[in-house]
Amino acid sequence: MSTKRDFKRLGVRERILDAALAILSESGIQHLTQPEVAKRAGVRQSHLTYYFPTRDDLLEAATARGIEHLAAGLARLATGKSDGTRRHLIEQLAAAIIDRAHMRMFVAMMVEADGDPAVRAVMIRGTQQMEAAVAEALGDSNNVARARVVLAAVWGLGLYQFLMRPGPQADPTRAYLSWVTTAASERSPRSPASRSRRR
Repeated sequence: MSTKRDFKRLGVRERILDAALAILSESGIQHLTQPEVAKRAGVRQSHLTYYFPTRDDLLEAATARGIEHLAAGLARLATGKSDGTRRHLIEQLAAAIIDRAHMRMFVAMMVEADGDPAVRAVMIRGTQQMEAAVAEALGDSNNVARARVVLAAVWGLGLYQFLMRPGPQADPTRAYLSWVTTAASERSPRSPASRSRRR
């Protein structure tokens, strides 16, 4: 049974992770330092290092938390099917992923995962959770391959938007989401390029 003291500890840890995710979303990986996170969380640095002795420990936990939040959001989409079609679900997924703050955090985590096996392992587990949640949201929990196509396509769109920041006339989001929705409905999805070659 949890005591009041345990809840207080949990509260501090949660504040630290929330602060770390906020810094990643706003400023990227270069500003994720233990002193900055402690200041943002409103705790002494000694409290932060009690829970996360190194910056790598903090980054690994923040990565896990960020991925879990996104996977939980996808799971909520899967259970809230009453208000939407497949297109609506994919649009909601895209809106969550394309968000500039989310992409800044995601890119930071990807860069760190490239050199840190522990962060990479967290990212892989989180991605597998997201694939399962997307498959469930699409109404086909057994077809993880289709969910991978949707997730990869939406991530690609998010990276494009993050880098290019297209204006309203050049924004490919609507066309891309239309393709992703069609691809999610087909047995073997084709890329927009292969579809245009057939015409």
